Amino acid sequence: MSNFENKDYQRYYIQSNLVYFGAVVMHILLGIFFAILGSTEAFLANLVTLAVSIYAIFLNREYRYGFASFIYILATTIVLSFQIVVFGMEAGLFYFYLNMGMLIIFTNWKNTSKLYAISSVIIVAMVMHQIVSFQTPIYILPINVIHLWHHVNLVLNMFAIGHSAYFFMKIADEAEVRLTIQAKTDFVTGVKNRGALMMTLDHEIKHHVHLGGGFGVIMGDIDHFKRINDTYGHIYGDYVLSRISQLLLECLRDTDVIGRYGGEEFLMICHVKDLVALEAIAQRMRETIAKHDFEFQGDKLSITMSFGAVYINYKDDQITSEKVIDLADQQLYMSKSNGRNMVTAIES
Repeated sequence: MSNFENKDYQRYYIQSNLVYFGAVVMHILLGIFFAILGSTEAFLANLVTLAVSIYAIFLNREYRYGFASFIYILATTIVLSFQIVVFGMEAGLFYFYLNMGMLIIFTNWKNTSKLYAISSVIIVAMVMHQIVSFQTPIYILPINVIHLWHHVNLVLNMFAIGHSAYFFMKIADEAEVRLTIQAKTDFVTGVKNRGALMMTLDHEIKHHVHLGGGFGVIMGDIDHFKRINDTYGHIYGDYVLSRISQLLLECLRDTDVIGRYGGEEFLMICHVKDLVALEAIAQRMRETIAKHDFEFQGDKLSITMSFGAVYINYKDDQITSEKVIDLADQQLYMSKSNGRNMVTAIES
């Protein structure tokens, strides 16, 4: 997989491009500003930073994110220091040192490299502060112009820093969502894992006890799954698990829940009104699996599943998750004992 195909790199590519394109626009406007002022030194220095920003965009398109960040931050820091000497402290250019620090944190560099780079920017900022504190600016601007430019630089940097903070918060939120989903999802099948299933079942029982009404639980087990793994290998076995989970999901409604209970066992929690409706769902799943031709890397195989179903009646206020699982498992055992590829269902 190339860097661009990786989601994290795509995110970095987009965000860093925003920084560089924003810099291009800003330096074009600054170039006009310096030309109006008649400051040749500042105009030429700004032209260098403009060229580096454009080159950074090109490097980004070549997936050279780290080098693009390096030359942009280095060139900007050098030109910034020069312009501070030209216009002095009052221009508000010192705020850009903070901006460079945020950009360094934002890069995809190693942490040690980030630490050295930030330390270098801090040292440069301290040295420049000492230098300009004891000298007169090369180019003295009118007081109203210098104040306006100071305020513009302050706003630009606050916006840039705020945008970077927002970006990091967005990444953190997305990462939290992904981790939450991963913690509740079975890696092989993409459906809920056992922990998430038991939480759902506990919630369903509490809902059932407090509000009344019944619900159903179906446990399904792939017949002779060990033989499939032993004959075709675990890669084929994982394919079968994944495909079966999708076939079972197609037999359920949006309000129903499916998960991998363990090994080759699946558990379905169904919102149905009676045992007849629950058994109909289980039979539909059994028939769907039995009719499906499983094909993987040229090998075709017919597979069946056995099911045990239990309908929890609204009158049963002593039900627990363990009791529900045990009842469903007992019915599954009956289906296995009576020849497999069948459904056994009871009402509790």
